[in-house]
This record gives sequence, C-alpha cells and structure tokens, in this order.
Amino acid sequence: MRRMCFPSVLRRSLTMVALAIALISVAWAQPKFKILATVPGGLFTGLTFDAKGNLYGGTGGGGDHNDGTIFELTPSAHGWTLTTLHSFDGYDGGSPNGGMIFDAAGNLYGTSPSGGTYGGGNLFELSPGSGGWSFNDLYDFCHQYHCPDGGDPSALIMDGLGNLYGAGLAGGSYGAGIVFELTPGSGGWGETILHSFDGTDGYFPYAALTFDKAGNLYGTTFRGGANGGGTVFKLRRAADGLWKERVLYSFCSAGFPCKDGVGAYAGVVFDGSGNLYGTTTEGGGNTCGETTCGTIFELVPSPSEGWKHKVLYAFPNPVDGSFPTGGVIIDKAGNLYGATVAGGIGGCSGGCGVVYKLAPSANGKWTYTVLHKFDGSDGGQPLGGLILDKKSNLYGTAYDVVFKITP
Repeated sequence: MRRMCFPSVLRRSLTMVALAIALISVAWAQPKFKILATVPGGLFTGLTFDAKGNLYGGTGGGGDHNDGTIFELTPSAHGWTLTTLHSFDGYDGGSPNGGMIFDAAGNLYGTSPSGGTYGGGNLFELSPGSGGWSFNDLYDFCHQYHCPDGGDPSALIMDGLGNLYGAGLAGGSYGAGIVFELTPGSGGWGETILHSFDGTDGYFPYAALTFDKAGNLYGTTFRGGANGGGTVFKLRRAADGLWKERVLYSFCSAGFPCKDGVGAYAGVVFDGSGNLYGTTTEGGGNTCGETTCGTIFELVPSPSEGWKHKVLYAFPNPVDGSFPTGGVIIDKAGNLYGATVAGGIGGCSGGCGVVYKLAPSANGKWTYTVLHKFDGSDGGQPLGGLILDKKSNLYGTAYDVVFKITP
C-alpha cells in the first residue's frame, strides 16, 4: 500500500485554498463600472450632488431648442430617473457648465459659457417649488464692447456669505480673461472684477476656482505665464479689500518638450496638509503620437522657496490614458482620481479615454491604476471630471452616459 504524506497533501491543499482566496480577493478588488443613465444632448461637464443624493448636470445641446439643458437624476430601487429641469433657448444661456452649486436654501446656481443677453454667457439660478423648478437669469456677461466684465464664465464656487466666484475665459482689461465675484443685492446681482490677466501671469482661465482655509482663491490658466505654458495662481484679499494676484508656478519652465507639463485645463485641489494637486493636458516628456500625454502634478508650499512643483505621474502610454482634462479629486486616504479624454481603447479618435487612480505610498512613490477603459459602447471621452459620494464611489459623465464606479 502506498503511503500518503499528509503534510505534503495538507500543504498542497492549503496552497490551493490560498490561491483560490487570492483569486477571489482580486476579483472582489476589481472596480465595478455601471451606467446609471443615458442622457441625450452631449455630456461635456461634471455633476453635482444635492443633500438627498440626487445628481444634477448640464448638456451641451439637446432640449427644446437644442441649446442645452439642466437635468436631474433621482435614484430609486429600480434605477435612476431622468428629469429635464430647464431647456435653454440661447437668450437665457446655452451649453451650461457642469459642477453647479447649491445654496443653503436648495437653490441651484450655474453658468453658461455662451448665449445670454449679450452672447458672453450668464449666471443663472434654478429654484425648487411646489410647481417644479423656476429659472432666473441673474447676470449676463459681456455687456460692453470687448467684454471688460469678462465672458465665457467657468463653473462657480460660493463663500459662506453666499457670494459667488469664478473665472471668465475671455475679456477683461487685456482680453486674457478675468477672475470675478458676484454678490446678491436688493437691485440684483452685481459683479466685481478681482483680477484681469495680462498674459504674463497667464491667460485662458478655463477652470473653477478653489478656496483655502483662509479664504484665498487658487486657479489655473491654460496658456501664458513666464514660459507660455500656463500657470497656477493665487488671489489674496489684502487689508484694503483689494485682491492681489501671485503666480505660484509657470509651466514649461525648462522649455520644450515641457516635461513639467503644459496646458492646465482643470483647476487644483488641496489635501489636508495644504498641498495642491492638478493636471496638465500636455507635456510630461512622453510621446503620444504628435503630442505629449499630460501630467499629474503636486505643488508643495515652502516658506523659503515658494511653491515647489513635482510631477507625480507623466502619462507614458496612450493605451493607459492621455490628455487629462478633468483634473483630479482626492479621497480621505489621499488617493487621487481622474479621467482622461483620450487614450485607452475603442473606436473614438485617439481612444475613448479612461478613469484612473493615483495612490501614494510610504516611500513617496505613487502607483497609477486604470479603473476603467471606455470602448465607445459605454460612453467615451470623459471631459468633465469626477465626483465622490460619501462611500467613495466615483461618478462622472462620458459623452452620453452618466456612470458610477465602485473602486
């Protein structure tokens, strides 16, 4: 009779069990992608949650007049219900920006980069009521020749007093864009120009702004600055009430091919230590066809040296994403999440884009992981960035779909 070697059998059994557990763990760890809704009209901007977990966004076209819409997605046990809250007609705005914001009373504020009374875009409000949502045009940009009050406004942020802040891509004293404040009053909303860009400090401020804990404003410009590759800037309110601008970093500092990045299309975000994170759509020194793939960067404040720039990740391969337009968001663990409008797979020109995660480690290195590659059938080219819910699930838009990813 053959003798069984129980230790060997047991060892092999335990090895197989461990392997099975490992495979199950890997399967469980895979992010889950889900399409929540298909929204006609084109989704090119981000989303906003309300206090009840409903999602709000805007479409670039579609609606009753093909000038865009504001929509609401309401969750239920049977899926998400799509409701159009407003259809733009061009005169009251058009192709609204995403990333809209709520005030304490539940009113929703947003901007249109085009349309309005003077064609330069507008600030609008949607107010809930028993008969539905009512639309109000609060301020129309570009009311004078050459748009000294700015035009093509970005998405907004709000301070504790209910004042709104944003950037205008066009107009201002030098035609290079502005940063503005909009304040409610008895006679309506009034605008104050906080800064006009002149090109040397940047131009084309596409993105929404960010507050620090002291109430200072931070943002980016797509081009201009000391090297022409765009800037990260800060606006501080001085004792006299005026705002003073300071360029924290000018991209393309060493010249072409701009290994530190070029073209900051999205804004910046803070971590708990006061460091800033963002993306550039180009640069990084890695070749993606005729252009470069873009970067994810960090700016660390230093009392003696100003802000120190560091490239955390330079997109090396179009298959894993390129051209990150939507910026990054940060979770409680310090992980960064974002999307690229190109790269990946699928039939879209240059690839349909990806959703990614960049995770820090104890040794100071960052690990890049692709969470999802769009193939066209599940949307594509996610231009508008991501948001997180309380459970760290990711939400975003990809051309005609609203999606959710559970990391």
